[in-house]
Parts: sequence; structure tokens; C-alpha cells
Amino acid sequence: MDVPVIDPYPMPGPDQLVESRVDWTADPERSALLVLNMQGFFLRPYTRGAPPLDALLANCSALLRTCRGLRVPVVHTVQPGTQAPGERGLLTDFWGKGLDDVLEDAAIVRELTPDASGAVLSAWRYSAFFGSGLARQLRELGRDQLVICGVYAHLSCVTTAVDAFSHNLEVFLAADAVADFSAHEHRAALAWAASCCAAVKPTGRLTAELLHASRAHGE
Repeated sequence: MDVPVIDPYPMPGPDQLVESRVDWTADPERSALLVLNMQGFFLRPYTRGAPPLDALLANCSALLRTCRGLRVPVVHTVQPGTQAPGERGLLTDFWGKGLDDVLEDAAIVRELTPDASGAVLSAWRYSAFFGSGLARQLRELGRDQLVICGVYAHLSCVTTAVDAFSHNLEVFLAADAVADFSAHEHRAALAWAASCCAAVKPTGRLTAELLHASRAHGE
């Protein structure tokens, strides 16, 4: 019941995105970056050096570099290894036992290794808000915007997005810094989020907005 091998597919380009219902602009003084589940276990089904994995890693890395440079708080989520049945709950029925504690499964991919300023939270269900303390941490940081990247688009990314929206956070879903099981599922997840809970934008636009707002604050 693990995730099967995922056939390569091209990242959706800007011309393939559904227009979002909101015109929010990302601001480094209001934002936090959330990097979802970029562990070896979840990336193994993709083909190294092929899309969408190559673009996913490049675009997540670009967001991470920009946010670190602007001192935007960064939060990584990881699914714990070797979970007890009571901890894993009904995820077992859909996806089996999950990942083991071995380094190649549990570690965040090298390109996105957290630094000393980043937080790492355990993700117990699809939404990163479930049982993690994420909502409290964002409140303590004074952040009311959340930029989301990682995997998988139609699971953790959109459920976290709608949960963030429910916490009155302006959500930015990085369209080409998430990946999914297929091109169809990827585009469907973006369209759904854009229709009801998030501003869906390419990585280049998000980084440009953050940098522009930072310059404006400095004037």
C-alpha cells in the first residue's frame, strides 16, 4: 500500500494555472515558509533527474534561499518513522506502515537540509497543523501568511492549505514547488486550492513578491 512508482510528468507552467480568487501578496514581514514532508521516503517514487522531482527540488530550494535571506521563518515537517499503530491511526489502512527510522527514509533531502534557524515539526496526519503545534508557533512569531511547498499536492499540501485558511492565515501555494502522483492530480489540487483557500502562484512570482516587499519596507 506504499506510494507506487510515479511516472515523470512536467511541472505545470504559469499558463496552466487557474486564476486564484484572491490577490494576496506575499510579504516577508508577515510570512513563514512551510516545507512539507521532503523526506527520502516520500521522494523515492520519483525519478531522479527527471520532472517533476528536478523542478520540485530546484524551486523548493529557491524559496528556501530567498526566505532565509530575508529572515522569513522556515518550518519543515517530517513524518516520524516506525510509528505505533495508535500513532499512525487510519493512515495505515490507506498507506500501510509508513516509513522506517532508517536515515534514507527519515532524513530531509540534502538540498533542503534545515539550518539552525529552522524549525522541524512532526507531522502526524495529512495537515501539518494536526498535533504539531504549528498554529501556536505561527501566532508566537506574529505571522499571518503561510507559503507552502513540498509533497504531495493533493494530500498534505491542500489539506494544510485549507487548515491554514481556517486559522485565518493568508495561504500561498507554490504551484511548481509541490509535486503529486500525476500531472492530473497536481493540476486538480492547484485548481481546488485556488478556488477556495489559497493564492496559487509560481515560485518565481512568490520570490519576486517577497523581495519587492522587502525593498519597499527598507525605503
